[in-house]
Amino acid sequence: MEKFIKDRFIIMILVLGISGFGLFGCKKQGDLKFSHKLHVVENEVSCDQCHKATDEGTMENPTMDTCSECHDIDLDNPSEDCLMCHTPQSSKKDYVVEQAAPEKPKGFEDVHFSHEVHDGIECETCHEGLKEAENLKTLKWPEMTACMKCHNGDEAPSSCDTCHEKLRKDVPPESHHGDWAMHHGFESRFEKSCVYCHGKDRKFCQDCHRTKKPKDHIFNWKTSQHGIEATHDRKLCAVCHVASFCSDCHRSQKPISHRAGDWVAFKPEPRHAEEAVKNFRSCNVCHTTSDCLKCHSNMVLRQSK
Repeated sequence: MEKFIKDRFIIMILVLGISGFGLFGCKKQGDLKFSHKLHVVENEVSCDQCHKATDEGTMENPTMDTCSECHDIDLDNPSEDCLMCHTPQSSKKDYVVEQAAPEKPKGFEDVHFSHEVHDGIECETCHEGLKEAENLKTLKWPEMTACMKCHNGDEAPSSCDTCHEKLRKDVPPESHHGDWAMHHGFESRFEKSCVYCHGKDRKFCQDCHRTKKPKDHIFNWKTSQHGIEATHDRKLCAVCHVASFCSDCHRSQKPISHRAGDWVAFKPEPRHAEEAVKNFRSCNVCHTTSDCLKCHSNMVLRQSK
């Protein structure tokens, strides 16, 4: 009986855990179900049929009146037909729509943009992936790379004050304050906008890092860490170092791993063979295939069972 109670208790905990994951592990569903693909591609609805231009040059989001131009909507008698576009969450709030699309990123806070000025340009030129979006949550705000396709100094002005009220090349953005120097390296791996102020040739990075080592190049960096990091992300090393930097050092100074007693031992399994199987490219920094054959051409290799 005691075992039965214990087993039931474990099952109950597992069920609650799975239920909790279902409740809290998923993203909150929006209040509106809308597919741009269905409207724009399959039904050939033009953007300006739903998004009306304002005197300020912005584009308004559709209202219920806009939708009623194509859909039969009875505002006085809501029915299950409303759930074709509205979610059950919205129906509980008298069909009020909130947070239907992603919020505007902070980088847009000082941007002044006029759709009227950009009249004649296809919407998807800036709103990439719009025609394939099947729900509002997957919509993306235009990235600066989309703007720079035209704002390159030839087709359109490339100066910051063309679009930004505050952002300037000689004025660091808000993100660059505080401990930015500590974590800017990590951010630079994902952020594409660095090049607009610092250039594409990474000279700005090199001028600093060739005289000032990154924070992770601590006292044991050379002996135990740099090899692992270089294996994972050689492009990052290439910001400051060229390939010859590695070979010039390792040809005169063996890596720490090569000093182990079992590095070339035949019994037990030699460590260098295991490492070569994992990452032969790393061996090629100093060694060629002919280096292997100098030993292994006259040696019977053991077959792994």
